[in-house]
Amino acid sequence: MPTDYIRNGVLYVTENYLCFESSKSGSSKRNKVIKLVDITDIQKYKVLSVLPGSGMGIAVSTPSTQKPLVFGAMVHRDEAFETILSQYIKITSAAASGGDS
Repeated sequence: MPTDYIRNGVLYVTENYLCFESSKSGSSKRNKVIKLVDITDIQKYKVLSVLPGSGMGIAVSTPSTQKPLVFGAMVHRDEAFETILSQYIKITSAAASGGDS
């Protein structure tokens, strides 16, 4: 199935992490916690036009993922992307300069 890597649920952005809670009941193993500093690529993604939010999503890659993790069906994808990206830049800039925040 081509959409087996699409994640549907709630995406949270904290100071240091991107956290995903699966909407499928009883699927705690589908929940993800990703350190922002571990992200190697983040992109806006058009999943499928038949999904809510015009199929808008966000694809996140880390060294431990073979395929990008795609968080789909996002109604406010652009706002979420900007929030994740700005926090990612903030945390990686602090890490590069040797800061702890």
